[in-house]
Amino acid sequence: MSKKIDYNGFNLDIDLIARFTFNQPKISVFSIAVLNDLIKAFETLKSIDTVKVVIITSEGKHFLAGANIKEMYDFTEDDAEKFSRLFHRAMNSVENFPKPVIAAVNGYALGGGCELILACDLVVAADTAVFGQPEIKLGIIPGAGGTQRLPARVGNLMAKEMILTGRNVSASEALSIGLVNKVVPHQELLNEVMALANDISLKPEDCVERAKALIDKGSMEDEIMEFSKLFSSDEHKKLMSKFVKE
Repeated sequence: MSKKIDYNGFNLDIDLIARFTFNQPKISVFSIAVLNDLIKAFETLKSIDTVKVVIITSEGKHFLAGANIKEMYDFTEDDAEKFSRLFHRAMNSVENFPKPVIAAVNGYALGGGCELILACDLVVAADTAVFGQPEIKLGIIPGAGGTQRLPARVGNLMAKEMILTGRNVSASEALSIGLVNKVVPHQELLNEVMALANDISLKPEDCVERAKALIDKGSMEDEIMEFSKLFSSDEHKKLMSKFVKE
């Protein structure tokens, strides 16, 4: 049975495939209140065993335009450090969530919006999507993991170009540099993401969680141990037996 919870700046539909939807008027941004609630939302999701996949998307024309500059512009150095630490906790709560998180990106995913998709496991973009880390144009740098996650996703050369120039990247270029998995027509975005989420949700949950954890932070030795453990699972026996008999 699905359940809907309203938070600051977004709502969360809890189901087998949970849906996290930014819903701010005009264009969604990350404020302190939104970041705190994002952390709470992912803590809630972690406590619900039935959730298999999480989709992050946004109502309206754009995904997320970044941080709330009106809230940030008169920060002291101490304020900025506290904000960046909060931002990192929020992005870490997405990246470290044990189940797959898929971003469905429409329109702008800039600054913190781009850093959010970097914390996700998979990214499907509408052909109208635009990505970028424009912080340098405001006399700052990415502060929510962009200097670390972007090079890991697209390589040092492209990450340096994006961050040092602050230029935007189209959906087609994002696909070509490995920033996103797939680009689809805008009107097909949610259908494509739901199809991907459904596909993953049907796979053995143990395998999905272990594979995600190994890809993110595992070693060769960890892989050997996790691979071996799965041979004692009922799901493994059932699926391999079916394969052998076919």
